[in-house]
Amino acid sequence: MQRFGKFHDTHLVGVAVLKGDFEKACDIIMRTKEKENEQSVSTRNKWSNRFDGINVEDHDAVREAEMKCAKIVMRELGRFMNCETSIVSSLSRNPLDYKKAFGSISKHMRSMFLHAYQSYIWNKAASHRIGMAITDGSDKEVRVGDLVLVEDKGLEDGGNGTSGLKGKAVKEVSQDDVEMCKYSITDVVLPLAGSKIEYPSDSTGDVYEDLLANDGLTKESFDNVLDRELAVGGDYRKVLCKPLDVDFEIKLYNDPTQPLVKTDLMEVTNASLDCVDVTADENERLAEKSKDQMIVGMVIGFTLPPSAYATIALRELTRRPTSAQYQTELLLEGDCEANLGKSS
Repeated sequence: MQRFGKFHDTHLVGVAVLKGDFEKACDIIMRTKEKENEQSVSTRNKWSNRFDGINVEDHDAVREAEMKCAKIVMRELGRFMNCETSIVSSLSRNPLDYKKAFGSISKHMRSMFLHAYQSYIWNKAASHRIGMAITDGSDKEVRVGDLVLVEDKGLEDGGNGTSGLKGKAVKEVSQDDVEMCKYSITDVVLPLAGSKIEYPSDSTGDVYEDLLANDGLTKESFDNVLDRELAVGGDYRKVLCKPLDVDFEIKLYNDPTQPLVKTDLMEVTNASLDCVDVTADENERLAEKSKDQMIVGMVIGFTLPPSAYATIALRELTRRPTSAQYQTELLLEGDCEANLGKSS
């Protein structure tokens, strides 16, 4: 699973950029977002309504209205709204030039919008690939047409390291490979859509085309991005990866707000943890005695490769959502999940 933005619209900016529609890209960035504070909502609405009462066929009036609104909004935006500030700052000097406005955003942030769309497509394709065995009842982990990495050089060997195509090569799995059990599901990769990658030749490859078509795009859309500073070559990510160095501890505790592992400050001050480790066999009797009065918790440790996220691993392990919305609805008192939706 790849991440693609807090407000779930970052990838939509990427779609607009790939279409060369910079006005829409700026509009998506500037429009109101869910659960923002009143000041931010008011400022965004002010921008959305900047042409109210203006004859949109009067080009000079439209330019003047946008320039005037941009100067006002620029003073009201929050300190961390960097993309929005860059856009209105540019439009206050060059109204209606949305390509220049988008280009005023830092290169790193502009790239993020395209990467978000790549991740969005990858997530959908990965869901399809994982669901294939369930759909057709096959017990084959690796299939003809899957892609596997046959070369993945690190930085020390002339590759790009954690991301990028340099030093990477893929091959398509053949019938002979499947019959010889040459690869496992942890060897299978899917591409982050781009101009320099190969797509699977099975139904997963068709999913890429369908997803792009639904957004009015094609595979060729990545070849000529109008923002020349941005290159979208693509990359490959493993469909499944196994965590390494997996370890766990079972702990009993009373206060749901207390830490179960020592913080750096606790290490410095030599403070002790107010919980009981009952992982070892000799503590089973204590656990049995105390479980009705105390909270049972688990501390999990593991190592993941680059571009894999601990939140997703925990979601799959616990079968519980890790979204911010779900977490904020949990209450400390009683059965957390029984309290969903009851917070004031």
